[in-house]
Amino acid sequence: MITPSIHKASAMTPRDAPAAPRDRYTRVAIALHWAIAGFILFNLGIGFFMESWPLPVRLFALMLHASSGLTVLALTVARVAWRLVNEPPPYPAEMKPWERHSARFVHFLLYAAMVLMPLSGWAILSAHSPPGSRGAAVEFAPPPPGMKPVMAAPPGGMPPRMMGPPPTMKVWNLVPLPAIAPIEAIGKEPGGVAPQRRLHEEFVEWHSVGAFLLIGLLILHVAGALKHQFVDRQSEFARMGVGRRRPF
Repeated sequence: MITPSIHKASAMTPRDAPAAPRDRYTRVAIALHWAIAGFILFNLGIGFFMESWPLPVRLFALMLHASSGLTVLALTVARVAWRLVNEPPPYPAEMKPWERHSARFVHFLLYAAMVLMPLSGWAILSAHSPPGSRGAAVEFAPPPPGMKPVMAAPPGGMPPRMMGPPPTMKVWNLVPLPAIAPIEAIGKEPGGVAPQRRLHEEFVEWHSVGAFLLIGLLILHVAGALKHQFVDRQSEFARMGVGRRRPF
């Protein structure tokens, strides 16, 4: 004789069975992760070398650098929004508490860098007098006859830059990039040109320091993934769509 409880268990369908815990990010999260990683590496490669290139090539590289940085910003916002409505997979059960806390902290700093770095670059492009303003007439005034154009020596031993109106920036050479209004407005009048120029150089310095900090965070992130994959044998790569999933 079959008891009711046994009969009920035998009638259970796979749809009624509890779902197994997910050990892999969603396809959208994986696509955003690798897209952001690619644009960051592309951006760092251009940013570290473009100042030594000839001026026409440098201007084109600047457009690519700004465009990829703002693309990272947009993709990061999309990834944060996606994560808010899609629970990420849990950490492996055998992961130590200090490893979990370290991973969360590094991830938080990475997200902060992926937002602050593009914003600081955008601020650099915005730290110029508004076109047609009285401040622009002072900032971009041609040198007197017989005098060489003013050169600015950027930090870090990079070659000097020609001071002059910045080129009209377009994201991927398609969409005009507006200036950040409060930063641009500082140099609207002649008295604000000097403070705005100092602010411009501060933004450049912060952006440069941020690039090295970002590289350090990327090294920590990759080193952690390699440790979990090859030392702890946790198939960490499968969480981001590389290789087979580990048995949960």
